[in-house]
Amino acid sequence: MAKESENCWTDDDDDCERDFRKTGQTCYKEERLSDGEEKVFDCAFHPSQPVLACGLSSGSIRLFRGHDEDAPFARWTPDDRFRVDASSHIHCLAWNVDGTRLAAGCFDGTVVVWHYNNSDISLIPFQAKEHNLAVFAVIWNRWNRNLFASRSRDEGELQRILIWNSDLDDLYDCECLELGTKFVWDFEWISSTRLAVSTYEGSILICDTGTDVPISRLFHPGVFNVRWHFALQYIVSCSTDGSIKVWSKKRHKDVGNIQLDNRIYCVDCHGIRSGEAALIASGLEDGTVVIWHVTENRFQTLNGGHSDAVTRVSFSPDGQYLASLDNEEKLIIWSTKNWVIIFQHIKSISEDWSHVRWNPTSNKLAISTNSSQVHVFELEDEFEDCIDSSEDQTS
Repeated sequence: MAKESENCWTDDDDDCERDFRKTGQTCYKEERLSDGEEKVFDCAFHPSQPVLACGLSSGSIRLFRGHDEDAPFARWTPDDRFRVDASSHIHCLAWNVDGTRLAAGCFDGTVVVWHYNNSDISLIPFQAKEHNLAVFAVIWNRWNRNLFASRSRDEGELQRILIWNSDLDDLYDCECLELGTKFVWDFEWISSTRLAVSTYEGSILICDTGTDVPISRLFHPGVFNVRWHFALQYIVSCSTDGSIKVWSKKRHKDVGNIQLDNRIYCVDCHGIRSGEAALIASGLEDGTVVIWHVTENRFQTLNGGHSDAVTRVSFSPDGQYLASLDNEEKLIIWSTKNWVIIFQHIKSISEDWSHVRWNPTSNKLAISTNSSQVHVFELEDEFEDCIDSSEDQTS
């Protein structure tokens, strides 16, 4: 069982407070870009290019392109060549691991895949309606660029997960996992052929492609989120009973856990940086964010930021930042170096924030708003450097 370490900052910690004031005022800058009257329900950055895809209520995709990742988002330009009409508005969106495909799930159960070729922009879509109701999530396999899974509540209100093969050389191929559960909270690829699925009944189902029923079952009462920790090669799950567990994929049993005092609604993982511990971040019902230093067998709490339940936590790809979002839809960005708050922002009343998406270079964070705008928060120091460079070239 991990032990709680001293919190990284308190109200009377003068050094940390000075650091908070300095970085919190200067580190991030917010830009907004309107997209007419259409609503943005999800957005996703390309894994290697300065491209942001937005899924719209019209059933189409709008791309925004930048000259490079450091270019201010206000200077990124819309590209409307990337449009295929779907029969319903787009609910969820995801790029595959190499950015050659973009999958979208729609409210009417349709799944669409665009084959993205940046050189000649030739797009070959496939579109199918195998789900009966809204698609809640699409997740690509990070070991196989052709494979992804989609989730919805379908016939008889039982949950199904569909696994799709988007190989250009084949007609679309889809297989169905019959889970026999009323609700799936979350799912995650844990290998090139295997999924971990958290269910309403408190089970983690391990499912394999080519089989229509789970191959094993792990028990974690109240389990909510599941994640794959690449550095540790373990499954991570969090629960509304206040526990986080780390599971061996091979032995199908937990190999570590911590118990907290509040319900846990979200979890995210980051790998081992040079000389530092593997990290697991979690968001709690009381507004606390807890950081578990797994390999050091200790955890710490980050207080004073949120006053409502934390529903999303997300590490930046480089591990330097952690974004957290609460039920009041207050966004906080923490430095993982010293765990001080470097930025915070509260949404307007008219918006409904949902997904939090980092770009691959960790200097931009996008949030879909269920409104006509997508919010992008960007590192202000790189933003200013880009402006200075542009002015030097034009002078």
